[in-house]
Amino acid sequence: MRGLISALLCATSSLAFAARADAQEAAPSTGATTLSEVVVTAQKREQALIDVPLSITAVGGAELARRNASTINDLQYAVPGLSITEFSPGQQRVQLRGVSVYSGLPTVGVYLDELPLNTEANQTGQDVRLLDISRIEVLRGPQGTLYGQGAVGGTIRYITNDPDLSRYSAAVNGETGAVSGGGTDWKVDGVVNAPLVTDRLGARLAASYQHFGGWIDNPLLGDKNVNSGHALTLRGKVAVRFSDDFKLTLMVQHQELRLGAQNLSDENHHVFDAGPTPFRSKATLLNATATYDTGFAELLSSTGYITRQDSQTADLTATFKPFLPLFDVPSAAVQNVLTVTAPINKIFTQEVRLASKGETRLGWTVGAFFRDSKATADTITTVTPDLLPPGVNLLAGSGTSPSNSQSWAVFGEGTYKLTPRLTALVGLRYFEDRRKQDSTQTTFGFTSVDVNSAKFTSLSPRFNLSWQPTDQVNLYANVAKGFRSGGFNSTSVGAGLGTVPPSYGPDKIWTYEAGGKFVSRDRALSAEVAVYRNVWNDVQTTTNIPGLPTNFTTNGGKIAGWGVDGSVTYIPVRALTLSLTGGWNNMAYKTSSVEHLAGDRVDYVPHFTGSASAEYRFDVANLPSFVRVDYQYAEAFQVYVRNFQSAPVFSDPQKILNARIGADGNSWSASIFARNIVDRNSVIYPPFGALIYPARLQPRVVGASLSVRY
Repeated sequence: MRGLISALLCATSSLAFAARADAQEAAPSTGATTLSEVVVTAQKREQALIDVPLSITAVGGAELARRNASTINDLQYAVPGLSITEFSPGQQRVQLRGVSVYSGLPTVGVYLDELPLNTEANQTGQDVRLLDISRIEVLRGPQGTLYGQGAVGGTIRYITNDPDLSRYSAAVNGETGAVSGGGTDWKVDGVVNAPLVTDRLGARLAASYQHFGGWIDNPLLGDKNVNSGHALTLRGKVAVRFSDDFKLTLMVQHQELRLGAQNLSDENHHVFDAGPTPFRSKATLLNATATYDTGFAELLSSTGYITRQDSQTADLTATFKPFLPLFDVPSAAVQNVLTVTAPINKIFTQEVRLASKGETRLGWTVGAFFRDSKATADTITTVTPDLLPPGVNLLAGSGTSPSNSQSWAVFGEGTYKLTPRLTALVGLRYFEDRRKQDSTQTTFGFTSVDVNSAKFTSLSPRFNLSWQPTDQVNLYANVAKGFRSGGFNSTSVGAGLGTVPPSYGPDKIWTYEAGGKFVSRDRALSAEVAVYRNVWNDVQTTTNIPGLPTNFTTNGGKIAGWGVDGSVTYIPVRALTLSLTGGWNNMAYKTSSVEHLAGDRVDYVPHFTGSASAEYRFDVANLPSFVRVDYQYAEAFQVYVRNFQSAPVFSDPQKILNARIGADGNSWSASIFARNIVDRNSVIYPPFGALIYPARLQPRVVGASLSVRY
C-alpha cells in the first residue's frame, strides 16, 4: 500500500491531475500553441475524448507518423499500462494493467474497425501493420459490457481511414534503414483514394510491403540474418452512401508474414538451432458495415469473416534428446528434432446495435453479437535421421486446437444525467459460449483422443459515475467485470506418467477505478490520471507434470493488486510539445498453488512502464521542419512457474531512445531517424522451459524516409 501511495503522489504531482498526452494531437504548423480535440468511438458512439469517463489513450495517424511507428510495439510503453511480449511479429501477447498469463484465451480484445481479431489461443496476436490508420484507441480495464469475453485487461481498436467521397488523394511513403550488425530494413506503402460518384460512392486502396533485414546468425548451419523476412498488407475499402441516412462500407484485407526465424538469440546474436525454424502466416479479413440514421438513433450492422493459416517450425532437439534413450535411440546419433505446427482459424462474426443520438438526458446503446470460430491444427515432429521405432511419434496431433467455439451475447449500456454535470452509467452483457474439442494428440508415443464439450456463461456489468464541473474537467469512478471462457487440455501430455485434467474453468476479473481528465482553457495542457485495483479469480494458469517438457492449463487461484497510470502533454512555448506517460501496478498472487506462491509477481508484466517525448517545430528558409526525441522505459519482468523452474527468469529493463529530424513541404516530407540509438542488446523475453534462447531487442537502426502526397 505504501508503494501505491508513493506512486499516486508522484503521479498527481507530475501530472498536475490532468488528462491524456497522445490523445490530443498538436497541430503540425510551426505556429502551433494548442492541442486539438480528438473524437473517439470507444463507447460505440462519437464523443470528445474528455467526455468519455474511462481510461483511454487515443493516438492519431499524425502522431503515429511523427513517431515513425510500424506496429503498436513501437509505442507500447507510451501507452500507460501497456506492454507486449513477442518472439517475433505475428506472435504477440498483449498485456494491459498487469493482466497477463501464459495460458487460456487472450486477455486483451483487439479490433480492426468493427472486426474482432482474436483467435482461440494466447501468444498468437495478429501482426497489425499501421497502414493508413486514422487512430488507435486503447481502452484500459475490463470492457466486458461492450466488447465481450477476452477483454479482461482492456481493448485495442485500430481505426482505418474510410474512403473520402468528395476528393481524390494519393500518398506514397518509402523508408530504408541499416540494422547494426545485420541486414537492411526497408518498406514502401501507398494509399489511393477515389470518389467514383461524388458524395455517393468511393474507394480507398492501401498497400504496404516491409522487408526485415534480420540480425541473428546461425553458425551451426552457416546462415546469416536468419530472422530476416517480410510483411505484405493489402487493403481495399468501398463506401456507398445510398442516402444521407444510409451508408455501407466494405473492407477486404490480406496479409502475409514470412520470417526465417524468430528474434531469439544469445548475447552475440547467434543461435545454434540444428535445423531451419521458419514462421509463416496468411490472414484474409472481410468486413461489411452498414449504418442507418433513424433520426433518434443510429443502427449499425457489422458482418465479418477471418481466415488465418500459420506455420511454425521449432527446434526441439535439446528438449527431446535426453528422452531418446527411452526408445533405444542414442542421443548422439540424432542430428535434429523439429516440430511443425500449422494452425488454421476460420471466424465468422455478426454484431447489430442501436445507439441513441444527441445530447439528451437519457442515452443508451443496445445490441447483439454472434461468433462462430473453428480452430484446428496439425502438429508433426521429425527426427533426423529417423531412428525411432516404427509408429512412434515424440509429438504429434490433429483436430481442434484448442477448441471450436460458438458464442452469442446481448448487451446494453444506459447513461442518465442526474444533473447537467453529473452522469450515471449502467451496462450489462449476457454471454454464452459453447465449446467443443475433438483432437488426437501423441506425446512420447502415448496417444489420446480427447472429445469434450462445455457451455460457459457470464453476466458482465459496468457501473460508472462521472462529474464534469466544467468543460475542461472530467472526474469519474468505474467498476467493471471481465470474463474469459474455460477450455480443454490434451490429456496425452501426461504420457501415461501423470493425470492431466481434461478441462479447466473460466476466470473473471473485477476492476475498481477512480480517475480524472483535464484540459486547460488555452488548450496548452492536457493530462489524465487513474487509480485502480484489480481482483482476478480462478486464474487460468500453466502447470505441468514434473520432469516432462510439456504443459497444460488449470485454474490457479487469485491475483490482485493496485495500479496507477497517467499521462500529460504540455506546450510550454511556441511549437514545443512535451509528453510524459507512466503506468505502475503491483499485481501479485494472493493464494498459493504448485505453480505460484502467495506474493509471487504476475508473470510477464513489468512493475513500471513509462515514456517521455519532445518535439520542436521550426522553419529553415521558410521550410517547416521538426526534430523529435522519444524515450521509452520498462522495468524487468519475471517468469516463475515453480513446479517447472528451479528459479525465476527475468527480462532486462528496457531503455529505448529514438530520434527523428526532418522537414515538411506542401506535398512531401522527408526525415532521417535512429531507433535504439544506444544499441541496447536487451532481453525482452527470457528463456525458460523449451525456449533455449531469449528474445532480444532489435539493434540500432539508422535510416531515412520520404513521403509524397497528392
